[in-house]
Amino acid sequence: MKTIAVLSLKGGVGKTTTALYLAAVASSQGQAVTIIDADSEHSACRWAAHAELPFEVIEGEPDRLARQVKAARNQGRTVIIDTPPNSRELLLRAGGLADIALVPVAPTGLEVDRLGPTLELLADLQAQRDELDVAVMLTRYNARRRLAREAEEALEGLPVLEARIRELEIYKAAFGGMPTELEEYLAVWNEVQE
Repeated sequence: MKTIAVLSLKGGVGKTTTALYLAAVASSQGQAVTIIDADSEHSACRWAAHAELPFEVIEGEPDRLARQVKAARNQGRTVIIDTPPNSRELLLRAGGLADIALVPVAPTGLEVDRLGPTLELLADLQAQRDELDVAVMLTRYNARRRLAREAEEALEGLPVLEARIRELEIYKAAFGGMPTELEEYLAVWNEVQE
């Protein structure tokens, strides 16, 4: 079973939504999944408190994160770590425990610009751990908008997934319920598993 860290130094990019949707995809395929909510706001835990989910969501403890990941993996569980914004320490810690570092980014100039520091930290991690895969995932994507095309051009040469998460109301309204309409996140899941 793999460990996926959903991370970015920028807030509001869709890390928690991505973690919940990927967990729903993995559990729909029969995998036992644990989300470790390492964000100090505990949005994933708050989401789970309002819904009956087919996977577990536990509160991450920064000083015990490696042990939490190891315990879940020893139980044969896929682990997804939801990380906070603006925490280089937790980004490095979660990335150091992951097989896949998934970086959501919305196609705006500000978000693409703020992606640089996250990718720099991940490049350092990859220098230490060749087996760490890094993937950038476009969220809130609308192909008809000029910003989307400009973001794709700005991200050229980076490990950007082909799968896109569109700007849909279902994602905006998903908090507190079981994630549905999993097709786009299934495409992300399949691509990062290759």
